[in-house]
Amino acid sequence: MSLTPAERQDRFHAAFLGLAIGDALGFPLRGVPPASLTRLPGLAEDFAPRPRGKFAKGQFSDDTQLMLAAAESVIRENKVDGRSAAAHLAWLWQEGIILQPPKQLAEALQKLAQGTPWMSAGAPLGVKCPSVLSRAVVVGLFESKSRVRIRHDAGVLTVLTHKDPTCAAAAAAFAQAIALGLTTSEPLTPAEFCEELALSAAAHDKELAEELRHLPRLLTWDPARALTQLRKVSVPPSQLKGVDGLPPHVVPVLLTALYATLKVPHDFRQAVELVLRCGGEADVAAACTGALVGAHLGTAAIPARLRKNVLYADTLLDTADRLFQARQVRETLATALAQQHHPKRRR
Repeated sequence: MSLTPAERQDRFHAAFLGLAIGDALGFPLRGVPPASLTRLPGLAEDFAPRPRGKFAKGQFSDDTQLMLAAAESVIRENKVDGRSAAAHLAWLWQEGIILQPPKQLAEALQKLAQGTPWMSAGAPLGVKCPSVLSRAVVVGLFESKSRVRIRHDAGVLTVLTHKDPTCAAAAAAFAQAIALGLTTSEPLTPAEFCEELALSAAAHDKELAEELRHLPRLLTWDPARALTQLRKVSVPPSQLKGVDGLPPHVVPVLLTALYATLKVPHDFRQAVELVLRCGGEADVAAACTGALVGAHLGTAAIPARLRKNVLYADTLLDTADRLFQARQVRETLATALAQQHHPKRRR
């Protein structure tokens, strides 16, 4: 059976909340080595009281801010529009409110704010930053019925800040993973799930598509061994030197989030904690994991304490509602137009 409108709206809420919660849990842990995290119990139980020493409890980072900005653009245009999305992302930079963005992302946002065309501002080929992933949540929710639109729109929102096709492929795969939470009546097997993601990624990067197809094999491995292997996938050895934990590379971050979601599909807290203990760039992976579990299980699966204590929960829910309504309006108009062009024959 397909989801009811109320159930689908709840998945919108859960995807937004899940991403922000995973982000906020990981924000104070960004860059911390895995060995240092072993001494900290219950990483996904509650938020740090003063993350990074100066922020309020439950504060999320740039990843959630980018998702909200992308959503506002889609709500306004009722579609993914590169020029509009660029303006919304540039606003974050102009207002000085984006929290600790990675260097290449900050440079791209600055270029957008200075008027560089949206297809030209992104970081060059070879820069494969995981910051592109959170925007894909919006694409997956808004375009869940069309793989063609998912891979196209994920590419549009990605190229704003990163031109490398691997970034577009990872965003398309992540958007497809979100979309499956809204469209799949029966749970897919891990192999079926990853095949759907690979088909979306392949339009941009066939190598990543193959890595996605291989991912289910790692579910039979010891988790420590699997996570150690995943952090190396597609990452040049030079980029792993001096990096303890997940490197700032979109492929291992995406694969780690997918692995945790498939390994612990029915426990939000356990799946997010599995990722957080990877260290390094685990905040982005935790955000992605939270969004995926939320999109597939709904808000009831997210611990009430986390839903209550994440900052700006009302804003997250309001934006999710307006995105949902935009999708509903578009579908209603599409149905009306289809009936005009193909009226039912009179008996």
